[in-house]
Amino acid sequence: MKKVFIATARHVGEHCKAWALQNTPEGFSLTNDVNESDVIISVMYDKIFSKDTLEGKSAYNFHPGPLPEYKGVGLSSWLIINEEKKAGVTLHEIDNNIDTGNIIEVRNFPIDDGETADSLHAKAEQHMLKMFKEWYTSLLYGKYNSVPQDNNLGKVYKKRDLEKAKDITRFIRAFQFQ
Repeated sequence: MKKVFIATARHVGEHCKAWALQNTPEGFSLTNDVNESDVIISVMYDKIFSKDTLEGKSAYNFHPGPLPEYKGVGLSSWLIINEEKKAGVTLHEIDNNIDTGNIIEVRNFPIDDGETADSLHAKAEQHMLKMFKEWYTSLLYGKYNSVPQDNNLGKVYKKRDLEKAKDITRFIRAFQFQ
C-alpha cells in the first residue's frame, strides 16, 4: 500500500486533507509521517522539503500564484502591487528549488476592480481546492503530463520583500511637493 502525506499550513489544505480522507482510492492511505510516505502533496505548505525527504518520492505542490511568473510567498499582495489583471493557481512537481518544478496545470482567473489581497487569496483558495479534487487521484497514479517552466521568467517573492513593501512612508515622501 502506498502512503500519501498531505503537507499544509493553511485552512484550504485542511479542507483538502478532509476531502482526501473520504476519497483516497484503494491501494493508498494517508500518513502523518512524511518520512514513511511514497507521495507528498503540498497545499500552501510553509516549509521547503529537503533533498533527502524528496528522494524516491513523487512530490507535488498546489501553489497560490501563476508560475513561472510568481514564485514564493505573499503572491496575492504582489499581484495587486504589480497591477496584474489576472491571478492564478498552479499545480507543479516539487524539485529542489522554490517553485521551479515542472508545471502540470496553471488556472488563471481575473482580478476584480477593488480586489484586496485577502479577497484575492480567498479566491485562489477556492480554485486550489477545486483543482486538488480534480487532480488528486491522477497524481497518486502518476497520470499527468508536465512541462518544464522557464525559470528565467518571474522572480521568487520572499517574506522580507513584502515587509519592505509595507513601509509606505518612502512612497509618501517620494510624491510630496510643497
